[in-house]
Amino acid sequence: MAQYFTERLQKVFHMIFKSYNQEMAQEGLRQLELIVNNQHSPEQPNHRALRNDMTTSLENEIDTKEDALKIANDPEAREIADAYALLARIYAGPRFTWEESNFPENNMRTYQCLHDSIRRCSPIGNLQALRINGTITPTVEKDMLISFDDAFRIVYDYAEQGDAFCQYIIGNVFFWRDDDRISLARDMITPPRLSLAKHIQQSLQKGSIQERLIALQGTISNETLQENATKLAKEWFNKALDNGLAMFQGNLRNIYIDEGDFNNARRVALTAAELGNPTMMLYTGLDCHENGKFEDAFTWFTKGASLGQAESTAELADYYYHFYDAKELRRVIPYDPVKAIGLYRRAATKYFSDAGYAALQAAFGYIFHIGHLPLDWGLIADLTHMAATKERFMFSLPYIGYMRIHGFGVTKNIRFGVQSLTRVLDEEKRALEEEDRVLFYDITRALTRVALGYAYEKGYVSGKPDLDTAVAYYEESHQYILSHKANLDEELKGIPIDDEAEERLAAFEEVDGHWRYKEGIIESTTTVRPGHTEWPQNAARLSVNMDDFLWDTTLYDWQTIEHALASQDEMKLSFYNHFLSVPDKLRNIFKLDVKRMLRDTYQVRIHGYDPTEGQEMIYRALFKKENTIQLLKDLYDTHQLPALGDNWSIETNEEKPTWHYVLDVDQQAFLLEEYDDANAMIQTALQGLKDKKYEQINVRTHDFIGPSYFIFRGNHANPFRVQLYLKESVRHSIDKDGKPLDTPGNTYLFEQHLGNEVSLNYWIQKTINTLEIPELDNWKKLSVPKALQ
Repeated sequence: MAQYFTERLQKVFHMIFKSYNQEMAQEGLRQLELIVNNQHSPEQPNHRALRNDMTTSLENEIDTKEDALKIANDPEAREIADAYALLARIYAGPRFTWEESNFPENNMRTYQCLHDSIRRCSPIGNLQALRINGTITPTVEKDMLISFDDAFRIVYDYAEQGDAFCQYIIGNVFFWRDDDRISLARDMITPPRLSLAKHIQQSLQKGSIQERLIALQGTISNETLQENATKLAKEWFNKALDNGLAMFQGNLRNIYIDEGDFNNARRVALTAAELGNPTMMLYTGLDCHENGKFEDAFTWFTKGASLGQAESTAELADYYYHFYDAKELRRVIPYDPVKAIGLYRRAATKYFSDAGYAALQAAFGYIFHIGHLPLDWGLIADLTHMAATKERFMFSLPYIGYMRIHGFGVTKNIRFGVQSLTRVLDEEKRALEEEDRVLFYDITRALTRVALGYAYEKGYVSGKPDLDTAVAYYEESHQYILSHKANLDEELKGIPIDDEAEERLAAFEEVDGHWRYKEGIIESTTTVRPGHTEWPQNAARLSVNMDDFLWDTTLYDWQTIEHALASQDEMKLSFYNHFLSVPDKLRNIFKLDVKRMLRDTYQVRIHGYDPTEGQEMIYRALFKKENTIQLLKDLYDTHQLPALGDNWSIETNEEKPTWHYVLDVDQQAFLLEEYDDANAMIQTALQGLKDKKYEQINVRTHDFIGPSYFIFRGNHANPFRVQLYLKESVRHSIDKDGKPLDTPGNTYLFEQHLGNEVSLNYWIQKTINTLEIPELDNWKKLSVPKALQ
């Protein structure tokens, strides 16, 4: 069996793509960086070079295609090139590796590494470029030393000899139909030519006249090509899987699903799961669940969750929470709500479609202290906010409204709280009437109504207390709690359920058809869900590390702060309800964050508002560890912040570019700020247009608002026909009724024929960097197409 990589690259490949061990994968990434930097020491390099120092000299040594092919065919000669190709795959994001590895996604680094791999004659780098959008820039295409056919031939040879990664790459070529760029691949999916007699025989067997003509002409339909490509993709993906490469088998599983071949789809998922693929563990677990094999599903979800697979973590939480109404599941899986809510909280930090659901389930557990969980308003606020920002906004509103009404864990905002709660009632009614659907659990509906009852009792809704409406909502809330208790499963009936409304109702009596407080009572009270009353927990949430994620909490003391400072790279205090000020410097301070720096120092930043102008401001300073501890201790003990003297400076935001420029080469767009050779890309594109390689190039803003160049082929004397598009900013004014009026700016289009690409590129670069444009005295003014007006 042949091996495509060198021994040390094969070892690194295994660490990154086959171990499914996060620490090992990160070590593999470190070793790859060492390889491309020509370092052999196990010590971490001081920096990661974007280009190897040998790049220029190596390119100069490759004088002919024969030289390039010699390198491409020699694993030792192309080792650094292949290492760059693997780095590009890593930095291209979780779609190209495995999400649970937590590799950093970096577009510019991806392009830089892939370009280096191509310039250094890596066959896998060449073929990989077809999969990463925006990779084959004009400069890279110009520097490409081996063709796609050359790369395919080399990789195919290793695939035939049993290299699993090469087998996967060949499968991908056919899966994604890269045969439009690789003639060798096109030949493989094209049926052999038939004799005239065979064409006639086939045409006579067709039904319609059009089908007969196609058969007679020997035209091969795209359906036939697609069928042949899919067949080859399955063949090579299966070979890679049989040789132990499990990471990239989603494409193979999808082929079988699209074909309705669910047995093979199940086989692929199970085989890949057994080889350690976390995503395939999820799919195998879901398949077991759907077929009633709950213990097997539980095993696979447990394995996937242990590797950090987000959906498996959420599914495992559902199992421990007994979310599914299946008697057999509840018989074989132990009910453990505390473990379930911890898993929900961990899953909520991930990026997947049900992350908001997981955050909401965790918040639910804490706010109703399921399993005797502590009432942590900081954590509840953080979880609820996360759920709201991850597509669960409506379902978060009962908790948001409750917290805003009381100021628990968040700044009290009565108006927003009331609006949130009334919107919940409106949505409940709409869903029931229009969809015959109940939106919330009974216990959540109880929470909404007890919060609204409190709002009416305090006069937050109409401006004065309305005890009749308050009691009506309290009674509704109490009935929902009774309904919730009545419908609990047997295993849950022993768990106490708090009834806030019942406690509040005890404060009222009915007299002459209206409700009033009993003698000696001035407001209803409850022991359910109390808020914090002591500084600083009643004023600030502290960020602490839970499961490798910084969550806010209001359950802390001074020792918690000390531990956070010692064990975390960053910590922060987020203030609510009670805001501090520093006279003449900052008012309404809403956050203090601390970041660990070098040599036992810390950067402290205090966020607030300018006392006169009102805009947000940040003061920052560097302190030794002992001074940082003293600053935090003074704040904890005395509610005091430092005076912000000379050692503090105002942080200014770095100005970001207003325009984002895009290079269009025919139909392919490249966002220039993502490339480190943008100038060379434009120069090469202009040369390609001059050489009639391209039809049109544009250098334009992403939204067509800033100055943009549209460049077409010209004539022999002046090879560039350049159009310059300009658009004025929107004009703001006041209409006759005193209302703001925005008038769109005028648009202009000018044209000029130019013969010098150096001069043209000079003005393009000047426009990109300064927004200056050339003098337009000799340019012809054109009418602006409607699409650009």
